[in-house]
Amino acid sequence: MNKETLSKFGLFSVAAIWGSGFVATKIALNSGITPYAMVGIRFLGAFLILYSLLKIKNIKITKEEMKLGAFAGIFLFFAFAFQTVGLLHTTSSKNAFITGANVIFVPFIFWLITQKKPSLLIYISSFLCFIGIGILSIENNFSINYGDFLTFICAIFFAIHIVILGAKINNLNPLSINCFQMLSAGLLGIIGNIIFEDFTLKSLNFNFEQSSALIYLILFNTLLCYIIQTISQKYVPPSKVSLILTTEMVFGSLFSILILNDPLTSKIILGGLLIFSSIILAESNILEKTLSKIKG
Repeated sequence: MNKETLSKFGLFSVAAIWGSGFVATKIALNSGITPYAMVGIRFLGAFLILYSLLKIKNIKITKEEMKLGAFAGIFLFFAFAFQTVGLLHTTSSKNAFITGANVIFVPFIFWLITQKKPSLLIYISSFLCFIGIGILSIENNFSINYGDFLTFICAIFFAIHIVILGAKINNLNPLSINCFQMLSAGLLGIIGNIIFEDFTLKSLNFNFEQSSALIYLILFNTLLCYIIQTISQKYVPPSKVSLILTTEMVFGSLFSILILNDPLTSKIILGGLLIFSSIILAESNILEKTLSKIKG
């Protein structure tokens, strides 16, 4: 098995683990951990482990990496905060699909920064994506589910986070940046817990469910997945990387249905398929080439 094939397998493993993270988060929330407390514990725990590894490897961390990591961590915090609070009010499967829609928003945010307009393909993909989100989120009385709305906001913050890192990372060490964005997001989580949740962390008695879910999120969803992704991107083209990682939403929905018994309704199937198809379309250049030939 060559390195590219092995790396692709690793990326599919990352997508599966990330997908299972929706279930782990839901289990932790159902066991009594508050959203901001979870974000704080998850990212500070990951920061401590990753920072220790960087020190053991004697990797020098520059001020530029610290600043970019801390700044990106602000948007990462808001993304996870909206996602986690949203998960209290919606199902894991819907949370997974709507979060995955962040890929659609990236070109529009990039447009605001660089003035480079998205292609026609992106507009078509966005239209399909919004229809899918509408099918998932709009209730019988035509109101929008509160948890789905928060998850939609979370997807926008994930997109902003992607654009910021993509525009600024250049030749900086991604592990160092990741380390300090975890610190930034974690500290904001603790502040959020103090302000909005009456500092529940100080009186939190961890039971087996809470501990297991948090350890899984810290070690697997945050640390292991990022390391695998970083290594795999050396051998797999970026377009294929993003395409493989979009399967996270499929894994997230599948695990939610199998483990948490989320209902598999026609709305979930149709809305999820539209969102997933829109992302595949956005990440593919097949239709774009076809349209160029027609214009030419």
